[in-house]
Amino acid sequence: TGRRDVAERDFATGVVDEMERHHRDGDFRKLVVVAPARALAEFRQRFSKELPGSVVAELDKDLAKHPVHEIERLLTQN
Repeated sequence: TGRRDVAERDFATGVVDEMERHHRDGDFRKLVVVAPARALAEFRQRFSKELPGSVVAELDKDLAKHPVHEIERLLTQN
């Protein structure tokens, strides 16, 4: 286990903590999770029992370096 693995796990924990908080606060009812496959796996391991019921789709894509308008286009194209 290297530093990168630890950093990825810490990042996943932080992201899932935020998802869980927003879910508890009623900020969303349905959630689409977009991340590279490895991150999706890390997220799933950390989800509470309740959160997966709100996840309506998972998309294995790394969109981190795309501008928002490009992400919107990529996610809405048929």
